[in-house]
Amino acid sequence: MKIKVIFGAIFLVSAMHQASAQKQNSSPTESIFIMNGRLSRAHRDTVLIYYESNQGESLYQSRPIASDRFILTDSLNHPVSAWIAFKDQGEMLADSALDARLREFYIEPGRIYLSGDPSHPDSIKLIGSKSQDEFVELNKRTADTRKEMQPIYDRYYKVKDAEQAALIGTQLAPYEDRLKMLNYQFFLTHPRSYVTLHEAISFVPQLGLDSSKLIYGMLPAYMKQSPDGQRLAAAIKKVEAVQPGNLASDFISTDINGNGVSLTECRGSYILLDFWASWNHNSRQNNARLMDVYNKYKAKGFVVISIADNDASPKAWKNAVEKDKLGEWVNVLSGNGTDNDLADKYSVHYMPTQILIDPSGKIIGRYGDSNNVHADVLLDRQLAMIFKQ
Repeated sequence: MKIKVIFGAIFLVSAMHQASAQKQNSSPTESIFIMNGRLSRAHRDTVLIYYESNQGESLYQSRPIASDRFILTDSLNHPVSAWIAFKDQGEMLADSALDARLREFYIEPGRIYLSGDPSHPDSIKLIGSKSQDEFVELNKRTADTRKEMQPIYDRYYKVKDAEQAALIGTQLAPYEDRLKMLNYQFFLTHPRSYVTLHEAISFVPQLGLDSSKLIYGMLPAYMKQSPDGQRLAAAIKKVEAVQPGNLASDFISTDINGNGVSLTECRGSYILLDFWASWNHNSRQNNARLMDVYNKYKAKGFVVISIADNDASPKAWKNAVEKDKLGEWVNVLSGNGTDNDLADKYSVHYMPTQILIDPSGKIIGRYGDSNNVHADVLLDRQLAMIFKQ
């Protein structure tokens, strides 16, 4: 779904800029938070909290619970996302077990109150934080969509066949588009919220440059200077750097046959970087079409480098390359999770995505991103213009 700027919402945002009813709408002045825990049936005796300092450093506190009460306090001059869990002293939790207990809240300067039953994490409530109130509002907006998605996720994770799982995964696309729009609408109507600031960082690739820049531009200066403000600016800059008009970042990798590959070695040709995965249904459908395109232009200096997000399943990658008959061009793995992660380097978050590079090394086209409608038609049209067909 193509995200369009909602001009009516912009006028609403302008009006909200003039209001200062909420504490976070003005530059923060307090420099400490005090969390009073008032629990019911506290069968666990320790509270854990993970959050960030004013400088963006990761912090962790562990405090005992006595008579269903605890106190957490620290220096803090602006709202931050925090993750809270409960355990018993000396209890060793595996990462998966800890993840199941963790719940996200937004803490902020001042006195705030946490209540609920530690044995049931979903019962925990935080009062006194206006940022948390906004976070609850955002979750309410998206709750119905997330509930509708859950059965699809359940089927997806139960299926062992990768191709069948990929087919099920395509059913999530309309819901993901809806979530994107719901979040974007929240961002537009809460332009001075730290919830908007924090959540928008992960949405930059989905929303695209124009919408992301609009959100960033609405932030007051002191929020832009915060750690999350700097992260949002960096996320926008990262996506901007791999748009048409910029030089493509060089990379060195190893292909499916064990041979070294670098982008620089292919200079002088039109190069298409094809980001795909064996488990992605749309990618597999696109492979046959891309092979037709390659055969049409390969004699004129057209090069394809397929970059697969299959680092966790190289066998499935090799099988897919053989089954889809992709051996005529260069095939490499993305390097997911490494310092040479090509999908991360090119800010690819949707598959398939293709990036077209001219003989001088400049990016001249990008197809398949969230806001790119009819990507295959646009790519075909540009190649026809280049090769005069």
